[in-house]
Amino acid sequence: MRIVKKASLYLSAIALFTVLFATTVVYAQQTMKIVYFHNYPPYSWMEDNQMKGILIDVMKEAVQTRMGIPVSQKGYPWERAQNMVRDNDADAFVTVPYPFRRAYTEVSKEPVIIAKFTMFVKMNNPVIQKLKAVKSIDDLKDFSIGEYLGLGWAKENLRKFHVDWASTIDLTLKKLVNGRFDLFIGNSPIVNFNIKKLGYLEKIVELQNFLDSQPFHLCIGKKSSFVRILPKFDEIILNMAEDGSLQKIYDKYSK
Repeated sequence: MRIVKKASLYLSAIALFTVLFATTVVYAQQTMKIVYFHNYPPYSWMEDNQMKGILIDVMKEAVQTRMGIPVSQKGYPWERAQNMVRDNDADAFVTVPYPFRRAYTEVSKEPVIIAKFTMFVKMNNPVIQKLKAVKSIDDLKDFSIGEYLGLGWAKENLRKFHVDWASTIDLTLKKLVNGRFDLFIGNSPIVNFNIKKLGYLEKIVELQNFLDSQPFHLCIGKKSSFVRILPKFDEIILNMAEDGSLQKIYDKYSK
């Protein structure tokens, strides 16, 4: 009888181990679908049918290389990308976790990068001197502002202002050059990257007023099975900060 019981326990243990092992293998082979704004350089953009940028490099290193989870990284119009995560058609995106995004995602504790927001004005615009005296967003009530759809910072912070919305950052900068509005507030390295790309270095000036900063976090859809990786992801990001890997990626896109 004891032999039978031991054999039964042994077989049960083997069965349990087999199930756990199989589950682990299947999970390890699952691909995490991360989506991005397809026109947001140097953070994320599409070039030669491939996604490039700071966020793409950080997530590949953190999730795929260091955590061993295969990742699919694709770009879309930003509103569509966010809706994909909300509707569970994709697992995650990396952005500022405003309350409306937290409603359908779980968010990492550690930031992937911190965005800094400044003002951009058409060269020789007579309002430049007045804008240099601006100390906060509330001081902008007498100026016209342009932004692009999907920019969460603008949606959250410029609710009480009349804003000229464009579909892309490129179109917003073109409108700024054409005098459609007084200023554009944006993430400094991203806007400067696009100004250089469009050949507007002699047409647009960045003011040094520092208006705000926002951390970009990994946001995983609440319905995604990958929400469980967040504690480990936070640990990995801290390690990357300590060993210099994060800064190395940032520097790659600032030169």
